[in-house]
Amino acid sequence: MVQDINDYLLEKFPNFWSDINIRFELGEPYPNGSKQRLLQVNRRVNMIFEELFKSEDKIYVYIKDWGDYADPMFGNTTPNYLYDLLEGKAVETGNGFELNEDEDEHGNNIEIKNEYQIKVLYGLVSSFPYKKIFEGISHYEQGKEPSIGQNIYFINKEKNILFHMYDDRGCIAYTLSKEEIRPLYDKYNDWLVDYWRAYIDNVFKE
Repeated sequence: MVQDINDYLLEKFPNFWSDINIRFELGEPYPNGSKQRLLQVNRRVNMIFEELFKSEDKIYVYIKDWGDYADPMFGNTTPNYLYDLLEGKAVETGNGFELNEDEDEHGNNIEIKNEYQIKVLYGLVSSFPYKKIFEGISHYEQGKEPSIGQNIYFINKEKNILFHMYDDRGCIAYTLSKEEIRPLYDKYNDWLVDYWRAYIDNVFKE
C-alpha cells in the first residue's frame, strides 16, 4: 500500500503539490494561544474537511513522521498521541527522505538528506478520528497538549483530492480538477489566505 500511494502521489501530486489548490486561513485574527483562535481553527478546518470528504468516502491517511528531526523550536511533546488515536487500525510503514541545501563550514553548498518514516492507513472517513487529529495539529505551535507534530495528508484517489492542515494558521486543498473544489472556493471565499488570494482567484476565473 505504501508503494502504491507513493506512486500515485508522484504521478498526481508531485512534492505534495498541484497548481489547482485553495489555501484557507484558520487562525486569524485571534492571537496565538487564545481560546478564540483554537475554537475558530477547529471549527473551520472541520467544516472544510467535511465539505471535501463525505463520511462514506474511502480515503488514505498518509503520515510523515520526522522523529528526531521534528521542529526543534516546538518539539513533538506528545509524539505517541497520534498513534494512540489510531490504535487498532491497520498501518503499513515505509521510509522516505527529502533533500535540502545547506552550507558547510567553508561556505560550500551541500545537500542534507533528512529521512522520515511513512505510515499509511486506509478506510472510511467516518472511521478516522479526524476532529481529534486536527485539534492535535492546532495545539502543536500553540503550546497546548496533546499535540500532533507529524505531517498528515488525507487523500481521496477517486476524486483526486489531497488535503493538508499544516498548523493552526491554515490548511490546503489540492485537486486535479478545479470543479472538484469550486464549491469550497464559493462557500468559504472569505477564508482565503489574503497573500494567496490573487493566485487562487486566477485559478478559478480561467
